[in-house]
Amino acid sequence: MPPLYAHMIECGVVDLDPWHLLRGETQVRRARHIEQVFPGWGIVPFARRTDNDDVACWTGSSVVVIDDWDVWSTDGKPIRHVQDEYPSMEEWLLAAVRDFVEFDWS
Repeated sequence: MPPLYAHMIECGVVDLDPWHLLRGETQVRRARHIEQVFPGWGIVPFARRTDNDDVACWTGSSVVVIDDWDVWSTDGKPIRHVQDEYPSMEEWLLAAVRDFVEFDWS
């Protein structure tokens, strides 16, 4: 994970409705699920949306947002559908802040 992830946790930036950082056992369970659904992809989930099934995952060099519950498959093989992609964790965080501003809190 990039240093920004740890810095967000250290600063208490873990809830940006609708995004919530995954940590500890919750992150481990989600990672296991993703590995089961998409074996060998090697992505690390680090945040989830609370209003849908989107999960932000670190690829090692960028962030992909996927829905790991709405899996399309052909011939029994899941298709890795990327809903959004960001070139860096910083770009994902800026988008998450925009989502926070636009989120309907009522």
